[in-house]
Amino acid sequence: MNLQAIETVVRRLFSDAEFRSAAITDPSTALAEYRLAAGEQVALTKLCVQMASGASVDDKQQLWFWR
Repeated sequence: MNLQAIETVVRRLFSDAEFRSAAITDPSTALAEYRLAAGEQVALTKLCVQMASGASVDDKQQLWFWR
């Protein structure tokens, strides 16, 4: 598991609007620059899908992307 890569992607999703938009539109392409294991790719793709559905940092709901 590459926790540093996961942390980098998550931080970038919340701080870089252009990357976030690309990741929501096409997660596979946006995440391709990172060396992620298959499970990590799936988890981060789920996060992107949740973000696309309107989940935000300010929401009180928890983002369950690691299941």
